[in-house]
Amino acid sequence: MSDPQTMIDRLNAMHTFPGPFLFKVIGENEPTFVSRVVQAAVNAIGGEAELDIETRESGKGNHVAVTLSAQVQDPQMVLEVYELLRAVQGVRFMM
Repeated sequence: MSDPQTMIDRLNAMHTFPGPFLFKVIGENEPTFVSRVVQAAVNAIGGEAELDIETRESGKGNHVAVTLSAQVQDPQMVLEVYELLRAVQGVRFMM
């Protein structure tokens, strides 16, 4: 992974802050996975976070994709969300 400043520079070059940001997390399709992903995002963004949440199961139903759209204030907030999402049990992939 790149160093944090490089990631911040890239995010600033590709997005306008503050503004909406899309996070996608793919993981094991088990009963509490989606709620753990949502809670991690809320913890990073703040309790007043308004998230648009979409889920989609894989063809065989083994995995679930969670797409979160959230208002973020700056690139550092994006990195904080990803840091907490990375720690969620069952995460297999993030975009």
